Amino acid sequence: MSQGQGSHLVATSAFDAWHLLTAADVARVAWLSPEGVSIVPVNCVAADGALWFRTTPQSAIAQGAAGTEVAVEADYLDPVSRTGWSVVLRAVVHLVDPELAPDSVSQLCIWPEGQRNVYVRLEPTEVSGRRLVSRPGA
Repeated sequence: MSQGQGSHLVATSAFDAWHLLTAADVARVAWLSPEGVSIVPVNCVAADGALWFRTTPQSAIAQGAAGTEVAVEADYLDPVSRTGWSVVLRAVVHLVDPELAPDSVSQLCIWPEGQRNVYVRLEPTEVSGRRLVSRPGA
């Protein structure tokens, strides 16, 4: 099969894109830092109408991104069926007191070792998504 044969992109509604995002364990957060464009992967959870993650006090996001707009991408791809989805959201960064965060944020499994005690809430301003779907009979 040649690359991309039998699959096509379909835009999703914002509602469906958000639903897909709830299945994501990892997302990439991008923002304009003083050093230029920065992007980092984070373990995340969608809860209470926002995307959440935890980070260290020394992280670039904790140090200088509060109140700024970021772009976030999460996706899932199945290389065998050549299907999947991608969700992009624009959001504003808020550092939140851990006591005000949903329980799912404190229970979030963070892959890298170390303490992540800065709670970050990404309040969405725009959500979009696309699915890569197989054509019938392909």
